[in-house]
Amino acid sequence: MPSTQYIGKAGQLAVMGELALRGYNVAMPEIDKGDDIFVVQNDSGVMWRLQVKTSRGTRQKRSKRFQFRIREDSIQAPQNPELHFVFAMRRRRRWQFLIMDRSVLRNYANNSNLGSLNRDYRQVAITLSDSDKVTCSGQDLTNLLGDWSTWPVI
Repeated sequence: MPSTQYIGKAGQLAVMGELALRGYNVAMPEIDKGDDIFVVQNDSGVMWRLQVKTSRGTRQKRSKRFQFRIREDSIQAPQNPELHFVFAMRRRRRWQFLIMDRSVLRNYANNSNLGSLNRDYRQVAITLSDSDKVTCSGQDLTNLLGDWSTWPVI
């Protein structure tokens, strides 16, 4: 079984591949200060910052449960350009991506008690059912599964 470093890198590369296929320039910063991927639309110069969280998950009866650990200050502090989160989940030998802006994640964390806060980190467990319903802490997040609308195909 590959270590978490291998799994994490695989998730990052899968996200980069998806964005490149959509026509965006992608890069990994040399120094990791919370950004895993920079995305640039070459013709406009618009740039986005992404943090990728990856999990292999644990099989349950009719679903798979994925655990993630996120620095709370990454969720709470506004940034410029704004940070986006991509939760990369490996299921049925392929990747599934749950995508949300930092402000959306912050809203869920603060107003819907998404996950649990443990010191400086928020533990989040996302359940992906066999029928592709996505839930976390009682919240239905299905509309965020595969939502690449911020980066449409160019």
